[in-house]
Order: sequence, then C-alpha cells, then structure tokens
Amino acid sequence: MTPAVSRKKRKDEIKVTIAPFRNLADYKTCEDIQKEVWNSEDIDVVPVSMLLEAHRSGGILLGAYSNLGDLIGFVFSILGAEKKVPTQQSCLLAVRMAYRNFDIGFKLKASQRKEALKRKIPLITSSFDPMQPMNAYFALGKLGVFSNQYEENYYGETTRSSDRGLPTDRFLTKWDLESNEVTRRMETGPPRHDLKKEMKRLKVINELKESAPGLMKPSGVKLNFAEDRFLFEVPYNLQEIKSRDLGIAMEWQSKMRRTFRHYFRKGYVATDFFVTTHDGHLRSFYRMDKKNK
Repeated sequence: MTPAVSRKKRKDEIKVTIAPFRNLADYKTCEDIQKEVWNSEDIDVVPVSMLLEAHRSGGILLGAYSNLGDLIGFVFSILGAEKKVPTQQSCLLAVRMAYRNFDIGFKLKASQRKEALKRKIPLITSSFDPMQPMNAYFALGKLGVFSNQYEENYYGETTRSSDRGLPTDRFLTKWDLESNEVTRRMETGPPRHDLKKEMKRLKVINELKESAPGLMKPSGVKLNFAEDRFLFEVPYNLQEIKSRDLGIAMEWQSKMRRTFRHYFRKGYVATDFFVTTHDGHLRSFYRMDKKNK
C-alpha cells in the first residue's frame, strides 16, 4: 500500500528518484496506478505484456520512486517517426493520487526529454483533452508543447472517469525538445502573466456569461480575427462545470471544436495556456499565434 503524504509537506520534502523499471513487479504496479488515476476498467489499461514489448522495441518507460522504493508514478512512450525523423509518442503519464501537486509529473517528463535527447530523438508527440485546463497548463504552459491539430472523439468511448459524458476530443501536440522556448521553460518555469498587460497586447476573441455562481457559459466568439496572436478564454473550472451541468460542458466543447478547428485551418497554433487572477477572479486563456510562413 502506498503511504499517505501529508499535505503540510513542502515540494522539496518529497524526495523521488526517476529511473527505468526495475522488475516485473513494477510493470504490474503500473497497471494498478492506471486504474487508480483514471478509475478505468481493465479494457482501458495498458497491460504488462504491451508495456514490456513497447519498452523493448525502443519505447521509453520511466518510474518515479519514493524514498521507500515504492513506484508512485510513471511516464510511457513508444517509438515512432514523423517525416522519417524518429519520435517518441508519449502515451501515459500518471502519478498516484497521494503524491499529486509535488511536481512529480514534471520531473518524469523532464527525464523523458533527457532520455529522448540521449537517443538523438528531437521530438515527442502526445495528446491532451482541451476541456481539462490543468492538462492544458501542464502541456502548453509548463512543458512548452504546441498544437495545430484538433481531433474530435479521438479515442471513441472509454471507461476513464475523465472521459465520461463527452466525446474524447483531443489536441495533438508536438514537443520540440531542443527549441529555445522548451529549454527555457524546463530550466526556469512558465512565464508569469499579468492579465492587464496581456490584454493591452492581445485581443480576447470571445466572451463568457455567468448563468449561475461558478457556471460560465460560452457567449460570442470572433471567427474573422486576422491579427498574428490572440487569446481564447475558457473557464478555469471546466471539469467542475462538467460534473455540475453536462449541458453547459457540451456547449463549451462545441464552441471549442469550432473555434480551434477554424483557426488551425487558418494557420494558427496553440502555443500557451495560463491561469491568472483578475479582479479577484481566476481566469484562464489559450494563446494562439499565427505560424511564420
């Protein structure tokens, strides 16, 4: 059983070691972590046999170990290629619930990047649900990935708790491991955002309308915007909205589908996601930049 972690401990008190899996028991524990994190049924768990074969065929599989030697998280990717350039397709990243909010996921991704570069692999591809703001912040904000692909119902129906109720829409992302922006974010963290300053430089192309406390509905969105960069606002608590009012969540997914697919076709790229406080309220934004020709 995984030991409980006191919420009073600071991040620097949670000591972890990132290393390759040690034995078959770790592979089995990896199955257990998947079930715990995503509350999914066996059909949606990557089994020991697949993890082993993918790892032996050039994939990267790294574990996060507590100071007691327990496996508490992992990152898993498979070998791929894009335009004849070798890549890693990152499939899974999970940390036991008791160890959340201690940057273990970031440490796993940093080690995955280091291992990929050691193998002379410059790119890691992945996906995330744009309806999950914390995932967007982790991928776009902290890691520095980017996306210009929006896929509707990418995985079809799954048993994961986070997917229930809505189609499994996904951003398909690229992580340019050697880019200056990625290197900077890995070394110094995501940039700080002052919304007043941001809104002087960047236009927000949509509006939010409060239908009840904590329930923000999508309102108007400009689809004829032509400047080089802009912000698209989403509620910071989209996952809470989904659990409270599935109808509003469906409205948001529909609005996001239309907006992102439209601007991706026009040559824009999702390059950042940030959450900031403005007038005492949390607000969150996707940043879109037009690609250089």
